[in-house]
Amino acid sequence: MSADALEDEETYAGYARKHLAQRVMEAPSLYLAQSLVMISFYEWGTGRPYQAWMYSGMATYMIQSLLKMADDSMEHSPHEFHASQTQYEQLVRTYWCCFAQDCELSSGARQHFALSFSQISVPLPISDRDFTFNHVPERRLMPVDMNRQNSLARNLTIEHGLTIVTRGFDIFVRILRFANEHRRALASIGSDDSATSPLHQTWQRLKAELDEWRSLQDRTVHYPATSAQAHVALGYGELFAYINLIHFMSILFLHRDRFLSNLNPDSDVFHDMNDDDQQEPGTIKELFEAAQNISGVLSALEASEAPVMTPYSGFSVFVAAHINMYGTIAPLRYPGGLERAEEEKSRNLIYLERLSRLWPVGRSWWRTVQEANRFYETVKSTQIQPESGMHSPRRFALAGGLDEYGDIRSRPREMHMTRSMTEPHENPHQSHRAVPSPPESETPFLSRENPGQGYPDLETDMFEWPFIDASWSAGFDAGLDGLWHHSGLFDPNTSLR
Repeated sequence: MSADALEDEETYAGYARKHLAQRVMEAPSLYLAQSLVMISFYEWGTGRPYQAWMYSGMATYMIQSLLKMADDSMEHSPHEFHASQTQYEQLVRTYWCCFAQDCELSSGARQHFALSFSQISVPLPISDRDFTFNHVPERRLMPVDMNRQNSLARNLTIEHGLTIVTRGFDIFVRILRFANEHRRALASIGSDDSATSPLHQTWQRLKAELDEWRSLQDRTVHYPATSAQAHVALGYGELFAYINLIHFMSILFLHRDRFLSNLNPDSDVFHDMNDDDQQEPGTIKELFEAAQNISGVLSALEASEAPVMTPYSGFSVFVAAHINMYGTIAPLRYPGGLERAEEEKSRNLIYLERLSRLWPVGRSWWRTVQEANRFYETVKSTQIQPESGMHSPRRFALAGGLDEYGDIRSRPREMHMTRSMTEPHENPHQSHRAVPSPPESETPFLSRENPGQGYPDLETDMFEWPFIDASWSAGFDAGLDGLWHHSGLFDPNTSLR
């Protein structure tokens, strides 16, 4: 909204916060809960995740209390309840919006609502058509019914989009949690004796859940099998985008660390990647194609004048852009080769620049991809130079770039480096951690007390980044210095971790 008569957006957000604070402790209402959901989304996008979680939690508990009253009313007066089915469905849909929002905010760091999806007793949303015409189906889908064995759960179309998205987010955040907790241990998945290991079985179970979720959807909600333009014509463009973004992001995080952990640190990354005999050819293909589809579906919506510019779509592009960048230094595996990798990278960088002007949370992503792009350009420029006995950047490009910048847990700490990326390193095992230093104007996370030193402002570090994981609070118990050194989040020999 750019009309001259409008105040700054924070003026209206402040008005909403003030009135919510006055009314939130009064009797619960659907409209209060929905307002809390909306202000939560705004707080997340403006880089205040703690406030977002608090508002989202209040909305959830308010809706739960309203659902409890509605269920009690249904037991005592079933005929009266039938007449108010539309109001009940509004509660149901708002509840599942809260669930999906909690998944977005937690990003794999914790269990949402302390319950697994299948244990929740709230029915899933009915189809949009049934909701619009106040048609009460004879039997409603429950979370436990979302499997191939239940005929009601099959061939779900875009009219069941909220149900599809809700279940998809449930799988997505658990894939993230698994990737966060077992990053380097994923190397064992590729070993011959890994089939019976708990790690391998968990990975297979998550992949099976993702595949089953996708198979329950009608082909008309699958991109690129179905065009985005068709759903824009029906008013479902954004929902179509979310269904497919969740799918492709789940693929990226399911396969990324598995691929990273199977790289041989003593081998030439580029030679390995372009070798037809590579051990995991399907894994890198999955990564590249998923990144391409993330960019593709959002570009198709923009071409239809129905662009999606939300924090989740922004994070999706942020991750995809790093896959594009890696494609530029390993182009033989990238579908379409170097030209397509460069084109898609440029398109995603433009998207993130625009997003950063709409959502403050996107500014750190934009700064980070700029720095990552400079890193990869340096890598490409040194590929043809003799190594002269030192560690060539081409050998650690993926580990030092995609690993750090594309990791949902690693906050991009844009601090002054202590040594050049191209200098010989005393410790070869740490050489891939150094990156070019950004300009001073692009180092907003330096200590406020000592702006010249490379130590992050801890409060900013924990609360401005919207993907706090479960380990952040441990520093208050063990001491932050001890936490960083023992967890590997900080290495005194490098400037980025």
